[in-house]
Amino acid sequence: MAMSNDEIVATVNTALETAIKLVEEDGWNEEKVEGEAVVKSKINKDGRKIWLCMATVNVPPKVLEKKMMDIDNLTSWNKTVTESKVLKNLKKDVFVSYQVTAEGAGGLVSARDFVYGGKAVHREGKFIVGGMSVQFEGQPMEEGKVRAWHGPSCQIVSPIAGVPDKSSYTWLMDCEYRGMIPGSIINMAMPVAQLMMVESINK
Repeated sequence: MAMSNDEIVATVNTALETAIKLVEEDGWNEEKVEGEAVVKSKINKDGRKIWLCMATVNVPPKVLEKKMMDIDNLTSWNKTVTESKVLKNLKKDVFVSYQVTAEGAGGLVSARDFVYGGKAVHREGKFIVGGMSVQFEGQPMEEGKVRAWHGPSCQIVSPIAGVPDKSSYTWLMDCEYRGMIPGSIINMAMPVAQLMMVESINK
């Protein structure tokens, strides 16, 4: 059932704050290191594995922020998605978007689509965008695609003192892929997707 605009805004606000707290929590386990990027994981309170990627990227913070918020043109540089568009701007800083993921794990994970409620904020010198999946009236329903569900998640861009041409990039991902995929395949695909995002930013 579709959520009202007010319900989406409230859900997104809560999800963003939850995601920020999760990033700051202890108990993350290192999964993969590649260059200046590290991917960690932990089990959340719902018993689902969530993923945290932290990297130094070769893009100034303001430039990266602008690229990330140009949602309709994400596919021009972000290789983790093959389709991306804003469905509706609910408030100045809250939006609903639709995206289709690229195939993962060498084709073992088929493309997923999802409808995401997001909010962008500036806090303590950092740019943060996050939220979670929502039920939106008029959302696309594409035949043959499995609808993934994102729990509270966020991306954070921070400046690095004395290094204006680089940023600190953090991505918390809580994604329930759904469909018939073994957990071992998911555990392989998630870090690869996050590292692909870092690679896309750096290009």
